[in-house]
Amino acid sequence: MKTGKIKYIDGDGEWNGLQKFKVTFADGERFTFFSKGNFKGNIGDEIKFEVSNAERGTAKLIRENSFGAPKQAGGGSKDELIMRQTCIKAAAEFNAKRENSSSDTVIEDAEKWFNWLTS
Repeated sequence: MKTGKIKYIDGDGEWNGLQKFKVTFADGERFTFFSKGNFKGNIGDEIKFEVSNAERGTAKLIRENSFGAPKQAGGGSKDELIMRQTCIKAAAEFNAKRENSSSDTVIEDAEKWFNWLTS
């Protein structure tokens, strides 16, 4: 796993139904990422990624779960799991009444509420 700060993001067309993005990092490294939609990072963001094919210069994002922790099975206490479930349910209900909501806005709201509860 690598970490890098994004310096540039350039769209590079499509391949096999996926969007291609050339991402240049502050250290000068550049990799191609594939995405179903827009690239899930912005200039200035520090992201975690894994080089999937060094020869072709491709990489994939290391996705974190909706609450900022790497995805893993069985993590967290029972109380924490209940809080997470409650926050995601409340966020889904809240966003159902919005005109321009998406799964991303639901997750963002749930994360904000969970962080508020646990800080």
